[in-house]
Amino acid sequence: MPDPRSILHVDLDAFYVAVERLRDPSLVGKPVVVGADPRGGRGRGVVAAASYEARAFGIHSAMPIGEAYRRCPGGVYVAGHRDLYARAARAVRRVFVEFTPAVEPVSIDEAYLDLTGTERLHGPPAQTAERIRSAILEQTRLPVSMGLGTTKTIAKIASDLAKPEGLLHVLPGREAVFLAPLPLRCLPGVGPATRERLVKYNLKTVGDLARLDQAVLTGALGEHGSHFLARATGGGGTRVASREHPKSVSRECTFDIDTTDLEFCEAMLFYLSERVCHDLRAQRLTARTVTLKLRHHDFTTLARSITLSSPTDSDRTVAKAARELFRVACGPRPNIRLLGVGVSNLVMAAPQLELFASPRARAWDRLMDPIDRLRKRYGTGVVRSGPTLTLRDRDPAE
Repeated sequence: MPDPRSILHVDLDAFYVAVERLRDPSLVGKPVVVGADPRGGRGRGVVAAASYEARAFGIHSAMPIGEAYRRCPGGVYVAGHRDLYARAARAVRRVFVEFTPAVEPVSIDEAYLDLTGTERLHGPPAQTAERIRSAILEQTRLPVSMGLGTTKTIAKIASDLAKPEGLLHVLPGREAVFLAPLPLRCLPGVGPATRERLVKYNLKTVGDLARLDQAVLTGALGEHGSHFLARATGGGGTRVASREHPKSVSRECTFDIDTTDLEFCEAMLFYLSERVCHDLRAQRLTARTVTLKLRHHDFTTLARSITLSSPTDSDRTVAKAARELFRVACGPRPNIRLLGVGVSNLVMAAPQLELFASPRARAWDRLMDPIDRLRKRYGTGVVRSGPTLTLRDRDPAE
């Protein structure tokens, strides 16, 4: 039987807040909320991140910013700095690859590392984890929580329980003992709806779930039953898929005032498409699928997607697809609160020029590189295309 694997889950603690505190040390110890300006509790948008001091007031990610303000009017509300977060995440990623090439980013602030087989270079896995933490702290000054186990599920749960700034190592063979007393909410993928179904069977802990007959669990959760049973018994993946690029790229904007102006909305879609494609080109990616996100004034949210005939990083191609999706989805009497453009189905390849593309289209594609360089050096607003000239000077998608 092969030796068990050593999977490390690394989670940067309150990442956006930690980066903001490096930028402004006066924020240390204060309840900090990264998100939109609450404007006296009437602000739009949602919380992107909250410090542990802010979480004591019940504030959490994705909460409406107005609700966060009502709960903690004395907090410090920071608009956020995407470029700083991306730069910090890249610095952390550079530390990871010093210890193992098997790094699977999950999001900007967390990743799985496979430490199996690194003992001869770096020592026992738990010791290597501490060395990784020390290197991150030394090179970035960012705090991290870590979980070490034989599967991704164990490592993820362990890092959650180790917060803030801890390391929890679940030894091989101790997975079932570790999981059994934990509440169901600790199991990745078990959300409120799934818990509600399981409570009907008097299941309260992961151990209760692990002891349930698979046929009963399949009856309760359908085809996903076996998946949850595997996780409850310590399974949940041992393969760390090294991935140097994200699964998707997106930008969105919550409007200060709901709008019915379709011309403005289409200009915003072009602007968001420009930002998305700029991010694609920066990572040498192209996309096959374009997704529109639309939220009405009553918080009804729609997502519509279209798959292109060939992958692209063209602003105009993505904007055209987003506009077509918008015209179908917006309805006859739109009152729109939020718009977003995303791309997925990403591939590491340059888009091929269509054989019969117009000279105008080819000229536009040739302009992208110098425009990207100008925007990187002087900011997004230094070059504006025709459809976006009606928008405000500030960056509406930050």
